[in-house]
Amino acid sequence: MKTVLTSLLLLLSASLLAQRQNVSGRISGPNGRIPNVSVREIDANRRIYNHTKADKNGLFSFQVRDAQHSLQFFAPGYRTFTHKMLGQKSFNVTLEPRRTSPLIGSERLVLKSDGLFCGIYMGTDVKQMAWVEQLNDTLFTLILPVKMDRITDEYPAGRTVMVLTDMDQLLMQWENVVDAYPVDVAPYEVNDYHLAQTYSGDNYQPGATMEDKPLYAYPHFQFTKSDLEYIVQHPNALRRLAMDTYKADNYWNLYPTGQTIELLSQVLKTSKK
Repeated sequence: MKTVLTSLLLLLSASLLAQRQNVSGRISGPNGRIPNVSVREIDANRRIYNHTKADKNGLFSFQVRDAQHSLQFFAPGYRTFTHKMLGQKSFNVTLEPRRTSPLIGSERLVLKSDGLFCGIYMGTDVKQMAWVEQLNDTLFTLILPVKMDRITDEYPAGRTVMVLTDMDQLLMQWENVVDAYPVDVAPYEVNDYHLAQTYSGDNYQPGATMEDKPLYAYPHFQFTKSDLEYIVQHPNALRRLAMDTYKADNYWNLYPTGQTIELLSQVLKTSKK
């Protein structure tokens, strides 16, 4: 019995050791090597197990806990990239520049309201603050704060808000035009400095969780002046906004309040001055 138990323990130890391995690689961008990139070992739930930093030449090497986990690469100014290791030991990684906000350094808010929407997020009633900024004569953006769970998460460019009618028909679709990391600043306190942090990723710290603080990302959903005019002229057409998912009953479903059309009307009037 003792011999069998010893054998099982040896096999278990060998199995655990086999999962650990040294990995290395180099990280580049469109203009060559990227220095000081954060490299994280994460599992399927994005929990961080180990992390390191690439050197000034974009080279990295460290031991991972489980070769079946993923490597995640983060550098301010570049899109976060995740690669499943699957036992691989050497990596050549190319990072893409991030899509950042065209509003940094621009004039401050057009209008802002803490009762713009009400709705449901994962079964919880929400009262959603949001605001509108004007980019130019014909283009606007809706900044719709999104509560996030982890500082290492990202709300990527390309996700959409779908504007739906009473019959749940798609009226318009507005795309998020920035990559947004969360910051620990609530919507009613956020300013240009904080927004610059959420787009640059400067608030990120390897291994940080910040579980004791609420985190928000600030995606920018872009729409045209003709979209705005239509909603203001047909206020009953707008029934709800669905974020990311078209027909979800228990996800981001935001319903306009009395202030919604009023705010959009004021934005339209402001833009005509």
